[in-house]
Amino acid sequence: MRGYQEIIDQILAARGVGDSAEFFSDRPRETHDPFLLPDMEEGAELVMRQLSAGKSICVYGDYDVDGLMSVTLLSGFLEALCDLGGYSKNSISWYIPSRFDEGFGLNIAALEQIREAGADLVVTVDCGISSIAEIAAAKDMGMEILVTDHHEPDGSAPIGCPAIDPKREGSRYPFDGLSGCGVAFKLAQAIKNRYYPNDPAIRSAVTDSLDLVAVATIADVMPLRGENRTLVKYGLKALNEGKRWQLRALAEGIGLAADSVLAYNIAFGIAPHLNAAGRMGDPSIAVELFKTDDQARARAIVDELASRNAERRREQDEAVKACEHIIESNHADDCFLLVKPPYVHEGVSGIVAGRIKEKYGRPAAVLAEVGSADSGEAGGGADNSEAGGGALKGSARSVAGVDIISILRAHGELFTKLGGHAMAAGFTLPAGNEDILREALCADVKVLAGENPELLSPLPSADADILPGEANLELAAALEKFEPTGTGNHKPTLCLRGQLPERVRRMGTDGRHIKFIVNHLECVLFAKGDKPAEFPEGQARLDLYGSLEVNRWNGRESVQFIVRSVVAGE
Repeated sequence: MRGYQEIIDQILAARGVGDSAEFFSDRPRETHDPFLLPDMEEGAELVMRQLSAGKSICVYGDYDVDGLMSVTLLSGFLEALCDLGGYSKNSISWYIPSRFDEGFGLNIAALEQIREAGADLVVTVDCGISSIAEIAAAKDMGMEILVTDHHEPDGSAPIGCPAIDPKREGSRYPFDGLSGCGVAFKLAQAIKNRYYPNDPAIRSAVTDSLDLVAVATIADVMPLRGENRTLVKYGLKALNEGKRWQLRALAEGIGLAADSVLAYNIAFGIAPHLNAAGRMGDPSIAVELFKTDDQARARAIVDELASRNAERRREQDEAVKACEHIIESNHADDCFLLVKPPYVHEGVSGIVAGRIKEKYGRPAAVLAEVGSADSGEAGGGADNSEAGGGALKGSARSVAGVDIISILRAHGELFTKLGGHAMAAGFTLPAGNEDILREALCADVKVLAGENPELLSPLPSADADILPGEANLELAAALEKFEPTGTGNHKPTLCLRGQLPERVRRMGTDGRHIKFIVNHLECVLFAKGDKPAEFPEGQARLDLYGSLEVNRWNGRESVQFIVRSVVAGE
């Protein structure tokens, strides 16, 4: 049998990790010069010129967690600059559009309102890269615009203002996986490096914002590798040290141990509660949470977020059931699942699309009826609003190997608004285009599936095969150091091949969970015990795919193998 280090080295090599010391370091150093980002020099100079002239700046964000954290970070940083320079904090404002009334990105009505309030410069965060017409309108109103974004530009026209985005063509930045909040952080870092290199207050204003970057990066499903791994590690450290008491109040308010928050806890706890602000109402309360100095007000906001999240879950569960019925009745064989349930709350359609995608292993989009054909969710780009009539707003989620924004853009004439990235997109289309779009997307994915037979039915894969005797505490503890795990750095998957389960017993009131032993190693399979195909009992030998965990209880530690997939062995 092998020692644990040999198995760890095998996993690192398979992931292309060349510097294991950096990968596992508590103080990683992989970060890049912010001035390698397109237009960073011009953007940083524009912000400082406006501040020095006493001009008003409005930070314009998105209503999802990435946008909310971006607004919190950049407006807070600009307020710190005002404190240092003796400027009024009242010159800094922020704006987040309504998911329901305005949709994603810049809109002209909002810009008119911002101008009337006295803003001279609008800095976008997590949006704006495709808002060509809106940028032109803002300039006609007499405002300057600075775009910071991380979405894919649609390439249809010149942007018309400084635009800081690692995905822009010709970008020299060596990492294109930053979140929108990560790009806002790099702008703050650039200003600090160029204009305040030795000021401890400004340095703290930048570094203390890494908890926001960590939450945004994980919530927006950005790859947890490269520079993101550095940012998230330091951000989680700041979060667990309680440097931002409002974030600790949120963590504790939703039942998390506030000093040991992992990426998983953000993805499935903190982020859904913050997202619920905009999904079920006004997103601004999420930013207010981080800006208030009133502990009673903060507790009230946490309670409101919990209430909205509970409402979100109810709406989501009902919509998922409705979509599953439609799919299994009418679209069971479709390669792309485009579904319009009788009713879906617009704020949960993206989550529902994700659930459908996960269950059926196919890219999916959920349609919600909206009032007019020129409303939209994700991103600028196509503008065919002359179509008129009723409209459908769609939220799409994709599977690995299907670049959702690319295949949607191939049919751009069908949409009035369209935007997003490879794994998620939003769009609006006239109601009459629904069937045309479904047919086109099914044909596109069918071609991709013909080129890659495993695209829609991937077989389980493992980072390493191990023997039951190799599954010890030393290996389990070493695997914990892969945290933070998530997209781009998934929790290591191990495979126990040809195993014969013994002492099988069912757990839970409905018997959906199974515990069993293979060669003295305790294994647990959750939520599949009522599905015989998922766990063929008897004398069949099985290949077990899952993760090795340390089970800590009453001061004792033991090893468990958490089974994710079961395949009949040879």
